[in-house]
Amino acid sequence: MTMSFPPAQLVRFRQEAKKLGREASIPHSEALDRVAVKNGFANWSLLAKHSNSAEVLASRARTPQPESPRSIRYYLHGDIRETDPSQCYCARCDVFWPHDHLLPVSHHADGKDGERFLRDLASWNALTRDERGLNFRPQAAPNILSALATAARDAREAARSPFHRWLDHQRRRNDPVGDLASDILRDAAFPIGLATRRELEEHLDIYGSHVKKALRQAWREFKGGDRLAWTRADALAAELKISREEAQELVDVEPIELTGHSGDGAYGYEFDFSRHASPKLAATLMRKHRSLTLRVGPWFYDGIEGSEFSR
Repeated sequence: MTMSFPPAQLVRFRQEAKKLGREASIPHSEALDRVAVKNGFANWSLLAKHSNSAEVLASRARTPQPESPRSIRYYLHGDIRETDPSQCYCARCDVFWPHDHLLPVSHHADGKDGERFLRDLASWNALTRDERGLNFRPQAAPNILSALATAARDAREAARSPFHRWLDHQRRRNDPVGDLASDILRDAAFPIGLATRRELEEHLDIYGSHVKKALRQAWREFKGGDRLAWTRADALAAELKISREEAQELVDVEPIELTGHSGDGAYGYEFDFSRHASPKLAATLMRKHRSLTLRVGPWFYDGIEGSEFSR
């Protein structure tokens, strides 16, 4: 018997495909097909078609149809059931339960129900119309977790120190400060209210001198000091997701300016690494990007030390 999947699972598959596409540097359509094959279908179209058809038949018996007779009501974690307001959907169990499954004391003791709702809501809002397919969720759908989750998020944001907020803008840097920012922001247990360098150094002391060195550089920049020079090698390493040493092989590549039909200003740059990358690095680039060329926007040169293109 061929399997079918509910709307919630289809969205999870799409999220899995997005992650796979980023990690393997493959087109989104190919990532979707790989997810489909892993789950017993020849390609994504067959998986989605079969699952949507099965769900349409089931949904007609339980959910009011708004705009189209084929629409499928999609529920987020904590959404109240339209046909039975005494129940809410638990995405962690994939089942409708009475409200007391989540509130006032959650059946899930880790305290992450609110985070789950906010994460699911952000993922849903990020989906395009095509990605949502037949699924719909009312803009003001009632949710028993929404108010508490939003209040907790706002309280946490208010508790963050200015330095912790500053780190938000440093996490994509390919240097020790960027590594420090990524590690701190991923750490759910990090004391986000620490507001002085002494407090931060005491907290990070156990991680070694290299972390304290990165912290001191970050603190100097945060307080208005100069940032260490950002080079073309740093920028290429960040875009290609390779090491700075590997990117150093490519710094002599002269980019081609990409202009519109009018030739009025560049809308980006294209690098061709085929003559500069060593065989080993070329193999790495082909594995990660399936190409020895790179296109970037006009922002690429922003902040690069001594760049003739910097604005």
